[in-house]
Amino acid sequence: MTIYTVGYEGCDIDEFVAGLVKNKIKRIIDIRRNPVSRKKGFSKNKLAAELQKVGIEYSYLGKELGVPSAWRKAAKEHLITRKKMFNDYKTKILPKHPKQVEEVIELSSKRGRSALLCYENEATDCHRHYLTEKIKTKLPETKVKDINVLPKTKSLGLAKS
Repeated sequence: MTIYTVGYEGCDIDEFVAGLVKNKIKRIIDIRRNPVSRKKGFSKNKLAAELQKVGIEYSYLGKELGVPSAWRKAAKEHLITRKKMFNDYKTKILPKHPKQVEEVIELSSKRGRSALLCYENEATDCHRHYLTEKIKTKLPETKVKDINVLPKTKSLGLAKS
């Protein structure tokens, strides 16, 4: 099984959707705790509607699998490090939600090419990296591919393998 991950940082909604289509993504699994965004088109309902236009399904699992707002705020204000935030995510959030981790596995393995969605462009600076690491402990054969959907004018245009 391969699980894809993607962030929308630096993209507008059209660029983002085009990048998903180019990478043949069939389902987005939104793991943002709060599925709202100041970026036009990326709040839960608007995003789901944009994805539906191109035949991409939308699932939301962020209520359980997202990083709590207070933790993100503390990291942004340098009250805690991002390293601590991610360590707490691994030790306090993921163990409490095995059903949702299993749901990610189910959606990713049986319903077409799925991508975990959060904001950060770099997966290693996002909790989706730690969620995929958890999945790999359950299914060691799992491959993870981080998709870069930034247009070539904003990046090198290379998807990470």
